[in-house]
Amino acid sequence: MSHSNENQGSPEPINMESTASGKDSRSVSPADNYYSARTRRPDWRKRLTLLTVMILILIGAGEYLVFDSTPEPADLITVLSGNDTIRLEKTAQLYFDGYAHLILLTNTGRTYGPYDTPYNQSQIEQLQAMNVPDGAIFLSDFVAKNTGQEATAIIMRMVDLNLKSVIIVTDAWHLRRTRIIYTDTFSNTDFKVQYIGADEPGFSAAFWWLSPKGWKTVVGEYARIIGYFIKRGTNIPDYPLFNFFRDQFQSADHE
Repeated sequence: MSHSNENQGSPEPINMESTASGKDSRSVSPADNYYSARTRRPDWRKRLTLLTVMILILIGAGEYLVFDSTPEPADLITVLSGNDTIRLEKTAQLYFDGYAHLILLTNTGRTYGPYDTPYNQSQIEQLQAMNVPDGAIFLSDFVAKNTGQEATAIIMRMVDLNLKSVIIVTDAWHLRRTRIIYTDTFSNTDFKVQYIGADEPGFSAAFWWLSPKGWKTVVGEYARIIGYFIKRGTNIPDYPLFNFFRDQFQSADHE
């Protein structure tokens, strides 16, 4: 009887080998080890997917601003003010290719030099240097302060000259905003409007995000597009905040 009680109360034998090695006697399966390692290891696939999506979004943002179009013959070529060299070169190319026989320069009212020479004079001289005849160059009387007002100036001059179609020349990255604004401005006319972009060296619609200038250009365009839609919806004439950032960008360029 006493032997029976001793057997019932005695502890289970201890595996001294397992205890010495610091491991539990119950073994862990290979599957448990695999899943445990996966939870500790960073998931590089998710990171690669996220990076790919971000790059595609950045590429799409640049490509959206630029669109291709094949020019057709028109009554007039208008070059928007700004980034004159590449825009004027594109304008002269279209002129000599026979797409139009008249060129209109918009008037921003800007001057240059110690004698406040009209900015249009510099544009005329550049076109003359490209062998464009004086008789093909026209100026706008209306002083435009922005892209939208340039559209108004173009319409007024087309009415004066009894023209029905126009090719708008601007930077390639400026095309989307220009078409958005001009679609509204020309909506009450019967004029046919085409948009041709001048490619700026160093700017890539796909890889703009690799340079500080690309960020400034693309982000600036989207800010202006958003600003235009807000202005159109609220009829607010101006945006001090947008002007502030614009002035900051301009001052940085001159430093």
